[in-house]
Amino acid sequence: MQSTKSFIVAIVLTATAMQPSVSQAQGPPGQGNTGMAYGYFMQGIKQESQGDLQGAVDSFRRSISSAPRVKEVHHELAKCLAKSGQNEQAYGEFMTAINIDGHYVEARNNFGQFLRQTGKEKQAKMQFERCIILDPKFAPAYYNLAGLLKEKGDLNGAIDNFQHAVDLQPNFAEAQEQLGMCIFERASQGDLSTAAEKLETAARLIPKNPRIHYHLGLIYATKSKLDAAEDQFRTALMNESQLAVAHWELGKLRYYRGDLDRSVAEMKQALAVNPEYTAKQGYKEIDLIKVKTLLAKSYEHMGDPVNELGVLKQLVAMRRSDALYAKRIKDLEREIRRLGNENKRKNAGASYDPEEVDAFIAKGIDAYEDGNLDAAKAAFQRGLDLNPKSFRSLQQICFIQEAQGDLQAALVTAQKALELNPTYDGAVYNLAYLLEKAGLPDEAARMYQKYRGMADSYPYDPQHITDLQQNIIREQKKEQPIRRHGF
Repeated sequence: MQSTKSFIVAIVLTATAMQPSVSQAQGPPGQGNTGMAYGYFMQGIKQESQGDLQGAVDSFRRSISSAPRVKEVHHELAKCLAKSGQNEQAYGEFMTAINIDGHYVEARNNFGQFLRQTGKEKQAKMQFERCIILDPKFAPAYYNLAGLLKEKGDLNGAIDNFQHAVDLQPNFAEAQEQLGMCIFERASQGDLSTAAEKLETAARLIPKNPRIHYHLGLIYATKSKLDAAEDQFRTALMNESQLAVAHWELGKLRYYRGDLDRSVAEMKQALAVNPEYTAKQGYKEIDLIKVKTLLAKSYEHMGDPVNELGVLKQLVAMRRSDALYAKRIKDLEREIRRLGNENKRKNAGASYDPEEVDAFIAKGIDAYEDGNLDAAKAAFQRGLDLNPKSFRSLQQICFIQEAQGDLQAALVTAQKALELNPTYDGAVYNLAYLLEKAGLPDEAARMYQKYRGMADSYPYDPQHITDLQQNIIREQKKEQPIRRHGF
């Protein structure tokens, strides 16, 4: 039969394996049949891991009957009771574990989590703070305290404590993630380099976490690294196809890259996600009005009055007012009637079939997504051959040229596309981005200025664009004294 001491050591090893490595004081020896108690304890651990919470509760109670006052057993029993919703009994077992050993930080930390989940936030905060006093190197307490502070809106306090957790455990991926998100939230109009650094570290540690990639995408988009942003949003969706906000942000980004077809596809997927699933997973919700407003604009620039009208009517129902869209709705209804009459008069000698052009564009997009750029380009070219004024075909050819590294050709094609659709602000923004990518910052700055004249605001943080435009301002200031002196 095992000794009481070996029983406690075994329990300590089992409990420690479930927590980050920390110093842990042993409780007083248990009394009674410790060999039987240890057997029941290990049985309870196994049942808990298999999801049999009630079986685990019964086993832990048998262990306590055989050897009372072993802190680790009361702690495990408390956790199982909490998971199974037996909150009053769980509270009592957490308190017993802590009374046995007041320095038992693992139990205090989990007790704090339990208190937080049951609405006792002040008591939870006290437990986390007590853990830190007892063991200043216990990273989970800093992490949990930071999460509580973040919920209360104390970003500075949250950042400080997440940073402590990361300093103590550089591989603490969840803390790296949360730290990056808090810094991003606090510095959304400032320097996001630190937030990017933390999130990039977190992405290396837990590469399949969609939230990390989503927030990295936001940072890269804000810093005008649109290609990197797209990669991050796509990676987020590869790991969580139901992340509605990632679909929305990718759709928004593609709108401003001039890619109307894929923009519409992403926004439709964002709207298709069940809001109950989003809430259950704790994901950020999409702004339905923003998504549908941009979707309506996309259909407008695609020349699709039927779908635009449908989305605008949805917006009217959501806003409970048609004042904002009344004129546009009347114009669209008139346009749809006109197109219907034209279709009735159309004869077999029509120059092209719009549905055939759409089919070639869809075929090209599928080939592009599969990585077959040559087949994609051929399909888009076929659509352009059928309709030389197809903005969408021309814009997709531009993307192929960009992907193949021929930026000069892409710039020429983007300019031609813009001439076909001069009121589309996304085509202007895309041309500005391509100019910047091609190493022409002044031309890019002027094109961004043109975009600003068409839109209410920039789609992302304008600091980067403002920096670009400073070059033009400096050049203009240099020219003024030259003109005054007649040189």
